[in-house]
Amino acid sequence: MKSFVMAVLLLLTGLLAGAQDVKELLAKFEEANGGRQKLKAIKTLQVESVMKMSMMGQSFDININAIRERGKLYRREIGGIMGMGNSWTMITDTAGYNYLPSLPSFGGMQGSSASLNKMADEELKQQQYELDCAGAFGPLVDYAAKGHQAEYLGMGKVNKQDCYKIKLTLASGGSLLYFIDTTANRVQMVEASGDMAVALTGFGGMMKMMGGGRMRNVTVAVQYSDYKDFGGIAYPMKQVINLGQVVTTVENMDVKINEPVDEVWYRIK
Repeated sequence: MKSFVMAVLLLLTGLLAGAQDVKELLAKFEEANGGRQKLKAIKTLQVESVMKMSMMGQSFDININAIRERGKLYRREIGGIMGMGNSWTMITDTAGYNYLPSLPSFGGMQGSSASLNKMADEELKQQQYELDCAGAFGPLVDYAAKGHQAEYLGMGKVNKQDCYKIKLTLASGGSLLYFIDTTANRVQMVEASGDMAVALTGFGGMMKMMGGGRMRNVTVAVQYSDYKDFGGIAYPMKQVINLGQVVTTVENMDVKINEPVDEVWYRIK
């Protein structure tokens, strides 16, 4: 009986120590990226990016706008290529939409007309973490107050850098695995699987509308680098998205913090 009690006590001690460790690690992350107070004070976050992509032997630069207004709006608009219009995903506190423009026929694939789909309640709930404006990795900031759970999973390496591995389970149930380097305490990589993987790429809405149900079995890793200071807030200016055999680079050209959001980003049509 004593042995059983001791085993339980040791287990509980280990769990408490792990919980304490992850709090300390994420406190260091917050401090290194601007500080909790400054990160939580961000009301709007607008990022203009360019994605480098190759398709059918041609190279493209695709413009991307990501607009966030805390608790109210997340919109990611992707510029069209090959005669297509822009596609976008919009999430608010009450509804979510995916829009796909008309697609021309190419490569033996049949074209399609433009379509606007409203998200089901469950999908909306899973995506509303995107309304978080607390920097590039908002869900990590004051995570417990947001209903998320964090777990330290040991050490790993990203580009030969030693990193802490932190699994964050969102209040909505999805999870993300963060690799935070031990030197600068900045996120070097994020991994996700299933629906969270599709969302992490930034093209989740488009993939689903194009019949990407098979993507639920994939794992995505996004590497972050070239951090730049914006009024005391650290923000990565480069992302490398690894999706199976496909590798795509996204370069952030401009980051605007706490500037007014144009009402046009709230429009559905």
